[in-house]
Amino acid sequence: MDIPTSSLCNQNIEKKNKFSLQYGFVFLFIISVGLNIHFLYFDKPVEVASLKLGVETGLPQNIEKSLPEPEALKKEIPEPVLKAVVQPVSYVASSAETLEGKTVHSLSFKVRSSLNRTVCKIVTRENGCAALAAHMGRLMAWFVDIKKSMRNDDYLEVVYQRLEGPEQFKILKLSYKSQLFGKTFETFYFDAIDPGSGGYFDSEGTEIAQRIIEAQSPIRKYTEITSLPGDFRKGMGGHSGTDFKAKVGTPIYSGFSGKVTRVNWNVRANGYCVEIDHPKLGIKTLYLHLSRVKVKPGQTVKGGQQIADSGNTGRSFAPHLHYEIQKRKNKKRIYNPFTFKHHKSYTRKIPSQHYQAFQDTIKLYNSVIKES
Repeated sequence: MDIPTSSLCNQNIEKKNKFSLQYGFVFLFIISVGLNIHFLYFDKPVEVASLKLGVETGLPQNIEKSLPEPEALKKEIPEPVLKAVVQPVSYVASSAETLEGKTVHSLSFKVRSSLNRTVCKIVTRENGCAALAAHMGRLMAWFVDIKKSMRNDDYLEVVYQRLEGPEQFKILKLSYKSQLFGKTFETFYFDAIDPGSGGYFDSEGTEIAQRIIEAQSPIRKYTEITSLPGDFRKGMGGHSGTDFKAKVGTPIYSGFSGKVTRVNWNVRANGYCVEIDHPKLGIKTLYLHLSRVKVKPGQTVKGGQQIADSGNTGRSFAPHLHYEIQKRKNKKRIYNPFTFKHHKSYTRKIPSQHYQAFQDTIKLYNSVIKES
């Protein structure tokens, strides 16, 4: 009996399909085993390394397995994150305490590059770091030439208060350890000698700032010197005179004999004011922010003669005298009255009856640093 050809052909095809399916299953099984081996032995270490790096750099710990190797990942981390990892621990200590009902602040730090730059790393510019550095520099200037003598890693401690107005700060204690001189300079604010005569004194009770002798002083009764020529002024350039903080109505005197050249000019800024020419000395002296003027243009005055009363007029935020010594032929040349060759000066000492109160004040200021 003949078998149809079509049936034989169908049988051959069925055998061929069975053979192909068997090989297909084997091939899929081999691939599956291979993938499992790859994930178990090769992919897992990459995952662990990625998670560990994520912890160290602050990245999220659910990093996908597909992340690149750690070295490539490091290049992809944003710059600020890398900086946070390598940034050294700050060497600055700062605090705020309450002293006799008033908030006081303290800082202790090592100088790096410059005083202003270091202070501005601690206190932001918005919070007046430049003004605070200027106050510190003005006190330190009585001890050393800051530009020539300051060294990296010189150590400072300062206790201060924040004030309203252009002064912004009041330093209560400053301690400066100088490597160049191999000693520590200290000064403390003390105002209990008598009303309106506060100042900065060293630990032995000697005032660090000089005072102009009475016969030449433009003001004989003042609380403190709040600014010197060249000092920083918020929103302005360097200061052009010396500011003596004093009550309104304090007598003002001509430092030297001369002739009054003008009064009350540019009142909006200067307030009531006086300018005196001193041809023999090659200078002019200016007295600003007065409450009352007692001389007229063209009038000749003698050294030590009263010419006005102090005030708070013009562009002034607190009662004070602005005293300025200009070179006669170049008004941009300003002299510091405490280094000016024609002014004689001296230093005060705390009277014996106030010495114990002064030592108690020192202990109080030192306690703020220790507590912080």
